[in-house]
Formats: sequence, structure tokens, C-alpha cells
Amino acid sequence: MFAPIAAVAATLALAAAPAAPSLDALAQVYDETSQVLAEAHFVSAGDSFRLTKRSSDGGRAFVQYKYIRTDGTFQSGEHRGPSTAGASATFDHDFGEGRKILFRVCVDDYCSGTGDGQNWTIGYA
Repeated sequence: MFAPIAAVAATLALAAAPAAPSLDALAQVYDETSQVLAEAHFVSAGDSFRLTKRSSDGGRAFVQYKYIRTDGTFQSGEHRGPSTAGASATFDHDFGEGRKILFRVCVDDYCSGTGDGQNWTIGYA
């Protein structure tokens, strides 16, 4: 009677750990008339940002990101993208598996999240 339960428990203990979560995410920045100025798409398969300028208004689009590395250290960065409406640029990374990535997209002073980190978009590598 106890042998089958022990066998089930052993089988469950040896089962592969679940895969780390991954999540694509999209951040968009708008002007005061609700026109989309730019967007940044985090693609978890490949750990990349695709930055697209959507409007001819404003300057160059840029994406800012931050995360905690697998070794526990903080990493942040910024990529400057296109200034031409409809143009895109892709920026590749190698984030640790399952890392939570916070990012925002900006054009000039318009940003999809605040400078202190509120309302930043979340993706998982």
C-alpha cells in the first residue's frame, strides 16, 4: 500500500523543473492628443527590443531598461532608435533565463513610464 505512494512521490521529485516564465511585452508612448509617438516591443524569444517610431512628431525614439542579473547585480541601459516615422531598430541582449525586465519607451520628454520607475512595462526573458 505504501510502495505505490512512495513510487509516485519519487517520480514527482525527479520530474523536470518547470520552465522559467517568459513574456513578451509592448510599451507605447503617446502625445497629449493620444497619438502614438513610438513603441518598444520586448521579444522574450531572443531577448530583444524592437523600437519603432510611429509619428513624424518629436525627435528620436529611445528605450530604457533595467533588470537584476542572475548574479544579483543591477543592470540598466538605453538604446536610441530611429527618428523617421515608420522606421524600426532591433537591439539584441542575452538576459538570464526568467529575468524580469522593466522598460519604457520615450520620444523627447514623453515617456511611457516615469523617471523613478513607476508604470514601466514588464517582460520576462
